[in-house]
Amino acid sequence: MEYWHLKNKELFDLFKKKIDEEYPTLIVLVVDNLVNIKGTIRIKDDKKIILNSYSINIVVPHNFPHEIPKLYEVGGKIPLIPDRHFENDGSACLCLRDEVFLYWNEEKSTVIDFIKFFVEPFFHWQIEYEASGGQNKDNAHAHGLMGAINFYKNILGTDDVKVVYKFIEYLTKKKVKKHWPCFCGSGQQIRYCHFDLMKYYKQKIRSKDAKKTLDNFKRMIEIIRNNKEKKE
Repeated sequence: MEYWHLKNKELFDLFKKKIDEEYPTLIVLVVDNLVNIKGTIRIKDDKKIILNSYSINIVVPHNFPHEIPKLYEVGGKIPLIPDRHFENDGSACLCLRDEVFLYWNEEKSTVIDFIKFFVEPFFHWQIEYEASGGQNKDNAHAHGLMGAINFYKNILGTDDVKVVYKFIEYLTKKKVKKHWPCFCGSGQQIRYCHFDLMKYYKQKIRSKDAKKTLDNFKRMIEIIRNNKEKKE
């Protein structure tokens, strides 16, 4: 396994320099060959007033920047539960897997971009959650599969889960052929219908991420079907 910080020392040196400049309360450590960013992050409002601070650990994957890091809140200020957008392993659910690369550019994005675009908004949402008693819950995608389905409904402008399913299925394909029927159900070939939209998201959403969502979708359908058969 190749580790990015060993393979690209120049990138690692720049990485450490940027963290030191932008976030002096964080330090960069290498633990078990993985880069960790540990310390305190101060969340500020538009006037630079500190709203709250959190003890965090950011674990950077071995193949960074081709995958985004994982964030852990380690100070015990936030319940590590799905309702507060935490995964089973205790890491923060910063973004739906399918939409990460709508915002993250493997060639241009930096660790500072990660903190500013993913980490700080996550904690701003947590602060609002505390202040509102959870009233801002609907301002973020639902957790898990339902969040992914709602994400696809939004970008497709539909409530039809069959359309969503077909769109995700096409995303898993190595190549979408223009003569295929459009995922929208119009009956037209996709070249005459929603090909441009399909092409855009095919470039942004990785096939392997779409496949995980499709597999979860299939499992949900199977559970619903089995429950229906039991009732009958």
